[in-house]
Amino acid sequence: MDIDDVICSLRVVGVPTKSAIYTWGYNQSGQTARKGKERHLRIPKSLPPKLFTCRDGENLRWIDIACGRAHTAAVVSDGSLFTWGANDFGQLGDGTEESAKEPKKVNALATEFVKSVSCGAHCTAAIAEPRENDGTISRSRLWVWGQNQVCLN
Repeated sequence: MDIDDVICSLRVVGVPTKSAIYTWGYNQSGQTARKGKERHLRIPKSLPPKLFTCRDGENLRWIDIACGRAHTAAVVSDGSLFTWGANDFGQLGDGTEESAKEPKKVNALATEFVKSVSCGAHCTAAIAEPRENDGTISRSRLWVWGQNQVCLN
């Protein structure tokens, strides 16, 4: 694997008031969410916030992001998970095997508050807890989908 196969790897320590996702590299499956002349970037460039559908007027604050071989997953501060790129094994979590050139919210986790995400080559894993939680006991659960081989990096 060379540098063009890898988009990014990031762990955010604090939650800033605003944040951005920067992508670069090869984009055959849409993993950098770029089109046209920007399709294959050799330098990092931020993704426009309009690609992500969250509450109107809300500042997007990214708390975690992970990359697989040809897909990307990112967690926003409201607990939503977005995925995009290759989906040959269902690694985007949308119930299909169709790739996505732009980020899409993982609706299967709409009742969950996603805290972190990790990607293997063709799979995705997230730690989440129910949005309806009184906070007295940790209810965190591990969700894993995609190719059923060695998943986590």
